[in-house]
Amino acid sequence: ASAQDDVSTSQNAPSTPLAILQAHDARSREILALSSGDSLRPELRQQFKSHINTAFDFAELSRLSLGIHWVERSPDERAEFTRLFSDIIKEQNFDRFLEYYRKDNIAYQEGKIDTGKATVKALIPLEQGDQIEIIYHLHRLENQWLIFDLAIDGASTTDGNRRRYGRYIEKHSYAKLIRQLQKQLDRLMGTAN
Repeated sequence: ASAQDDVSTSQNAPSTPLAILQAHDARSREILALSSGDSLRPELRQQFKSHINTAFDFAELSRLSLGIHWVERSPDERAEFTRLFSDIIKEQNFDRFLEYYRKDNIAYQEGKIDTGKATVKALIPLEQGDQIEIIYHLHRLENQWLIFDLAIDGASTTDGNRRRYGRYIEKHSYAKLIRQLQKQLDRLMGTAN
């Protein structure tokens, strides 16, 4: 059996990680097809943004990205970090995934399931024969598969965030990190002063 068979024995099995990602991609392209040009009407922009973010477990992304500093946080601090971090990622996901889905040729190559966790590899062709490799790391949460990390060309997003945030907290403080995240979100939302 191929590596892809480890994740899905049938392309029609909607409960497997591979099939879920493929269906998610197909719906993303359907939303984009409703657009008449390169720009999305505000309602389609919001629909696309909401849809792509349904695939992610932002609570787990947040926990992994804060690393050892997560356990030091109060429940209110964890909630605040998760809100800020999630909103930043949701804004950043929009442009990245819009570009990927407009290329309309994401090739899922392989996947594996192991004790409630799964990986699925995708290749996205770029100009001049280059490509981006994305490894989706998923886990089962409340009977559905959700992405809790992405490795883009071998670099884990949560590992990178954990190192960056850890260094920032050690050099400055957790409170200053939160202020910086709020400023970053304000810039992304176009509300910075």
